[in-house]
Amino acid sequence: MQKTILILLSILLFSSCKHDENSIEFTKFANLDLGNLSKESATLRADAIFMNHSQNAFNLKDITIDFSIDGKDVGTIVVKKDKVIQPNSEFTIPIKHEYATNSFLEPNHEPSGTYAVQLLGDINFTNENKEEQAAKIKYAMTYEYLTKKEIRIEKRETKKEERQKRREERKAKRQNN
Repeated sequence: MQKTILILLSILLFSSCKHDENSIEFTKFANLDLGNLSKESATLRADAIFMNHSQNAFNLKDITIDFSIDGKDVGTIVVKKDKVIQPNSEFTIPIKHEYATNSFLEPNHEPSGTYAVQLLGDINFTNENKEEQAAKIKYAMTYEYLTKKEIRIEKRETKKEERQKRREERKAKRQNN
């Protein structure tokens, strides 16, 4: 009985230590920008960052991502790129997708606000034996969009605060002398 349990435990231990051959992992999106939401169409720009944890090189086939804002489907992003993914390396794929803003914005509505952005999909690649493999992409974030007018007002307020701080510092300096 003890031998049977010992054998089963050792099989379980060895089978759980197997390394997954599919070892490309999505890390994050960097520099994500939804574009100008006050127009009828906007352009999503981002850098998708991945990590190849394996000792093998892979060939990138394509990336397919379903793009939604505030739970409303905005479109499907497809990036076809011929790229060799080096072993044990981080790599970046630029993403650019034009989409209609009316799919999630109400007409005549001010676009400034916070939006829930979700990107779900797959990265497809082949190994040295030309076997197709895929890894999941899952990303969600909140994105705050400010109009150019709001950005200018924010900059003015920041400059005003900085000037006031410098005045107070100069005044304190004069009083100490």
